[in-house]
Amino acid sequence: CYTKQGLELTRVTVINSDLRVIYDTFVKPASKVVDYNTRFSGVTQDDLENTTITLRDVQAVLLSMFSAESILIGHSLESDLFALK
Repeated sequence: CYTKQGLELTRVTVINSDLRVIYDTFVKPASKVVDYNTRFSGVTQDDLENTTITLRDVQAVLLSMFSAESILIGHSLESDLFALK
């Protein structure tokens, strides 16, 4: 989604090697959303309305899920990891 600070992460989904969702959450942006970009993000105002999970919360969960042996595969993964930084 686009916020007053620019593009911000608003959803994180992790799947395993069997293509099963093992983590899926909406993320509360730090700034006010100016465009949900729903056409591409799939995220709506309703999705974020009661979201309390912050980027720091997501970072903590992901750090506990992955190790040095974890293999990450994704489209534009560099961009995704940058958003999680």
